Amino acid sequence: MSGLEIAGGALIMLLSVVICVFILMQEGTRGGGIAALTGGDPDTQFNKSPGRTRNVMLYKATRFLAAVLFVVTIVVHAVSVYS
Repeated sequence: MSGLEIAGGALIMLLSVVICVFILMQEGTRGGGIAALTGGDPDTQFNKSPGRTRNVMLYKATRFLAAVLFVVTIVVHAVSVYS
């Protein structure tokens, strides 16, 4: 195993954990989710502007990180096969 494979594997694990946390932080369709555990207040500044709500930001960040995870996985696989 090369250093790039080890670093890529660590990055894949880190991205996976961050994506899981972001998904758990998003509210479901019923408004539950992790807010039920943390006492999330529905009347926050995030709810004032609908285009920049917390859920929208988490959704966009989750999509971006999923795309990065996909690319990193392909690159790490290519490095392991062709080296």
